[in-house]
Amino acid sequence: MNRLQSEFEAAVLAGGECLSDWHVITQDMVNEYAALTGDGEGEWVHLDPSRAAQEPPYYGTIVQGFLQVSHLVRLHAQAVKDRPLIDRNHALNYGFDRLRFVGQMPVGAKFRARVRANEIVTKSGGGRVLKQEVRLELEDGRPTLVADWLFYLDPRAFGES
Repeated sequence: MNRLQSEFEAAVLAGGECLSDWHVITQDMVNEYAALTGDGEGEWVHLDPSRAAQEPPYYGTIVQGFLQVSHLVRLHAQAVKDRPLIDRNHALNYGFDRLRFVGQMPVGAKFRARVRANEIVTKSGGGRVLKQEVRLELEDGRPTLVADWLFYLDPRAFGES
């Protein structure tokens, strides 16, 4: 392990939680996402604000789960912007160990990402896997999404060839 790897690991694991800026998903974004992906087509709970406003338990439209996931990229980058720098071209999305939608996100609600690094595991060949707990939370603190998100850090991320 080189000096940059050691410094990165120590700083990330000791850094505690990181928070993104507040963000809002609008009804237009929900509609465009449904048209692009088919996720939510024909579902009043996502696309019909008038009907959803009358229906318990939602009382308004809610954001599709995978639209929330797609916002993790930007919000994660905002949250970890002050962490030690590595070459992000060699820090690759490795997937999720766990992804759960634990609450509804009302369309138009303010939310942010909360990120905490849990562990870094060395892989054969010198790479590392960074495991982070990522949560999307509403302004009142209720989570809507909880995930363990993995990133593969190639040795080149630390300036090794």
